[in-house]
Amino acid sequence: MNKDKKAALDTLKKVVKEELYKCIRCGECRTVCPIFKETPAERYTARGKMQIAQALAEGRLEFTPHAREALDNCLLCTGCASQCGSGARADRVIAAARQAFAEELGLPAVKKAISLALGQGQGLLGAEARMGALLQPLLFKGVPQDSGLYRRFAMPFVDEKQYIPKVAATPLRSRVSFAGEKGWPTVTFFTGCMTNYVMTEIGDSLIKVCNALQIAVRLPSAQGCCGMPMLISGDREAVRKAARRNVEALETANPNEPVLVVCPSGGHMLRHGYLELFADDPAMKARLESLSARVMDATEFLIHRVGAERLERLVGRGRTRAVTYHDPCHLRKAQKVTEEPREVLSIAARGEIREMRHPEACCGLGGTYFLTHLDMSKKIQSRKIEDIMDTCADCVATTCPGCIMQLRDGIRRSKDPGVSVKHVIQVLAEAF
Repeated sequence: MNKDKKAALDTLKKVVKEELYKCIRCGECRTVCPIFKETPAERYTARGKMQIAQALAEGRLEFTPHAREALDNCLLCTGCASQCGSGARADRVIAAARQAFAEELGLPAVKKAISLALGQGQGLLGAEARMGALLQPLLFKGVPQDSGLYRRFAMPFVDEKQYIPKVAATPLRSRVSFAGEKGWPTVTFFTGCMTNYVMTEIGDSLIKVCNALQIAVRLPSAQGCCGMPMLISGDREAVRKAARRNVEALETANPNEPVLVVCPSGGHMLRHGYLELFADDPAMKARLESLSARVMDATEFLIHRVGAERLERLVGRGRTRAVTYHDPCHLRKAQKVTEEPREVLSIAARGEIREMRHPEACCGLGGTYFLTHLDMSKKIQSRKIEDIMDTCADCVATTCPGCIMQLRDGIRRSKDPGVSVKHVIQVLAEAF
């Protein structure tokens, strides 16, 4: 056994030992699992996956494609961990098992391509994005009164109604490095990939909001992908590389300068994911703990550091908007942030939010999951869209660019494709 395989197997044994004893087999995880709701088989529950991982760690089960399928059929939404009264972290076990599979069988082609693309430094990834922006009109066509694109030709993973977001002609960090006046309080903005390369309007909205509050925004150019897509795939070394790059980029002379995020997966990685990866590295752990303490979702910052009263004064009076809110998994379940986005949205909409039946239910995107499990992703998506439509809201807001992409795709297929999907910060910026 080579060094990397042994390290991955040792990690799996360690994580299984730390988490499996907590599981009391109560089955509570089944009540919140979006996969189990659509496919009620024990191998797709959190407790079932942990049993499979234990058998792999102990050598009672071989690393086969069949075993891998059970562990790959998971969104890593962390709903099971959030629901577990015993504190069992099935998401840690599944991530460790995927790493072991990556060493044993290699990464699947799609996940390997994504890992390689997002693992590049700012220069190469920026060049790839600019090339994508140039080639996109050849492969996709625009749709009147729609923010996305349709495919022109048949292609893998993309059906005729699939929402394709437009790649920005110029990445956000390539055109903005600092926004505001010298002397204003400053925040660091961790953009994440989607906001930097695709939905740059979210970043522009955050800058607009902060500058209106006389807060300057710093966008370090050397930051990159948070590493969540690589973690989901099992490419642990690529995640560690991303973590080191982002720590270097986000460190500042001011140890109290907030780091704002508009993507829950990025926030989850900066707050928790990196610390778990470097738990055995004292020097790196100390730097990560310092960074983690500064990270805030943008809505947390606005409520706790700015205050609702200042936001209300800037919003002022005007038309009330009929809005509903979708909870991103990695914000609600992994970071326990639920009230702040709603408070900001309520201020921006100048009225109460029309809560849907299951605002906490996963949208079905799951990072790369929607590419590898398209049919299941659409089934989960359809439940969410039904809940949105039942509110009769004309806008659904969320705090995750990935969820925005998935919800726009679902609404495009729905009975009312005119419902808009926006980031909470966008709704607030429009209200100013």
